Amino acid sequence: MTVDLEVDRTAAEPAPVHGNPVVEAAYTHPYSAGLIVFTEDGYLSLLEIYSVSDEPISAWPDPRFIER
Repeated sequence: MTVDLEVDRTAAEPAPVHGNPVVEAAYTHPYSAGLIVFTEDGYLSLLEIYSVSDEPISAWPDPRFIER
């Protein structure tokens, strides 16, 4: 599941530019899956959740179960 993000670049200064992905995390409940966050020019640009099992991703994870 991928979400392209569009942020109001006039609302805040950009963060320092980093390589991509800027965050990689995993979670095991309710699925075995991973989470990746990307930026473009210092602003959030994309959020992706991917399955590492046969279970398809059907919902966003509960933040309590995300492990960095």
